[in-house]
Amino acid sequence: TLKDQIGLQVVEDPPVNLTKGGVIADGFHEELDDLRTTVANSKDLLLEIQQSESARTGITSLKIGFNNVFGYYLEVTNKYKDQVPPEWTRKQTLTNAERYITDELKKLESKILGAEERILALEEQLFEQLVFTIADYIQPVQLNGSLLAQLDCLLSFATIAEKNKYCRPVINNGFAINIKGGRHPVIEQQLELGEAYVPNDVYLDNENQQILMITGPNMAGKSALLRQTALICLMAQMGSFVPADSAELGWVDKVFTRVGASDNISSGESTFMVEMNETASIMNNVSDRSLILLDEIGSGTSTYDGISIAWSIAEFLHSNGESRPKTLFATHYHELNELANKFNRIKNYNISTREVGQKVIFLRKLVPGGSKHSFGIHVAKMAGMPRSIVERAAHILSQLEQKSIDNGMENEEGISSAKADTAAISTESLQLSIFETVDPTAGRLREEILDLDINAMTPIECMLKLNELKTILEEG
Repeated sequence: TLKDQIGLQVVEDPPVNLTKGGVIADGFHEELDDLRTTVANSKDLLLEIQQSESARTGITSLKIGFNNVFGYYLEVTNKYKDQVPPEWTRKQTLTNAERYITDELKKLESKILGAEERILALEEQLFEQLVFTIADYIQPVQLNGSLLAQLDCLLSFATIAEKNKYCRPVINNGFAINIKGGRHPVIEQQLELGEAYVPNDVYLDNENQQILMITGPNMAGKSALLRQTALICLMAQMGSFVPADSAELGWVDKVFTRVGASDNISSGESTFMVEMNETASIMNNVSDRSLILLDEIGSGTSTYDGISIAWSIAEFLHSNGESRPKTLFATHYHELNELANKFNRIKNYNISTREVGQKVIFLRKLVPGGSKHSFGIHVAKMAGMPRSIVERAAHILSQLEQKSIDNGMENEEGISSAKADTAAISTESLQLSIFETVDPTAGRLREEILDLDINAMTPIECMLKLNELKTILEEG
């Protein structure tokens, strides 16, 4: 068989470069084996000739040498020159010795000097013959390779589907995307032990719910929701089961994404310029069967510009008159929630949260309605921002929100102004904080106590924390 022929002729782990030799297996070709033996054992073969000729002639001081003029030779001292046999050919006379060559020595010399070159040429010739022989098998080998690749892919699909409890999607010629209990296939595998991924339902169509305007806190899971929806569509159309309780999908022709921040320094393009380039490309290539993921569009510029651009993009996707691409639009511009009141196919959703005391719990659940808070200050606190900065930010935020409400009350249309009147921010809190922290120990104790979550601590942990606070007080 072809497999046996290749196994017999080619070594198990051949080098990448044929010109370096070592491709053809030992035992396949007699001349090649002989040449390899010659190269490997050249010193031993020369020693054998020396010993055999010395024993035959009785010349005990016989030596074999080499020079570039006439190659290998037998050297005999003048004491034994009368014992030299007639078949030896004298090549050189020295003061106290003479040098001879023999037919056997010349043959071995020719073998040794030409062996390496001959080995490479012979290996190349034998390999080309093998390739020529295999040419007749190219089509069946390629067919088998393709079939094995398909089986490997399908087996991987089946294995992962069974292991991770995927469902069989239904793909039809409709335009709706209806996912029940969808999950992100990568994130759910990276969760800590005992932590369950929160599944979400997503419904999009071209008639009633074309655009989902998704608001919610930072880190709540907006980006994960966008990505898992696209991945479920991709996995379904490549023949895989999908991470969901059920999925009924109208086939998608293109998936467009505008997510993440990046810049192109070499061509002088800022993050915002790259964002606008990519978004422009999306707007010029959409169709009724496209799925678009837009994450924080317009955030790279000023608030007014960002809201205006994001609003205009949403309007275009809804009312361009040529296509109705299904769109997931994640944003922290809560002002965009107003779009749902003006356009019938735009719906507001948010990733829900729950506030417990001073803490925010991310529920990771997509629910109808808009969100009014981003909890950016809370995220800063989670990241380890100094407490004084977090508290000052919260105080400034309360002043800005109050100013916004006041402006809104004066607005004839009753719409709250988005303008942040920073000129009205009071520095009184900042001045007070200077005097409050005259005693650094007291300030440190205050921060430590405010950071405690008593309800989540065990009695032992409470005792240890109390001892730690006592140590801080004693050191202060």
